[in-house]
Amino acid sequence: MRDAAHYEVFEGMHYVCFHYEFEHGDTDVDAECPAGGCPSASLAGGRDNVIATARELALEAAGGAPWQNATLHDYLDALGAWLADSGGYYKNSDRVPPGNGWDVMNDALRAATQHR
Repeated sequence: MRDAAHYEVFEGMHYVCFHYEFEHGDTDVDAECPAGGCPSASLAGGRDNVIATARELALEAAGGAPWQNATLHDYLDALGAWLADSGGYYKNSDRVPPGNGWDVMNDALRAATQHR
């Protein structure tokens, strides 16, 4: 059933059903696969990673880390700028943007220490 004659069936499938049927492969359904926009991404523990990164950054900041954006104002401004341009970051890095917003936020927290 995976041929051009069944195009209408494929077009009519819900994207989540299509993803698990044709894109997710042998990856456990509770784990994020490499395909961009994987519906399982929200199950992948990104929240815990963001918490850990925020705590690491707090310790670095308290220790006087040499960040380009060392003041709260500069850091928050850089965080907003990085998030606004995150699509460019992933494209330039040859990475598919994570389907999990937690992973994007985790990247943004770290990037904002240096981003201008």
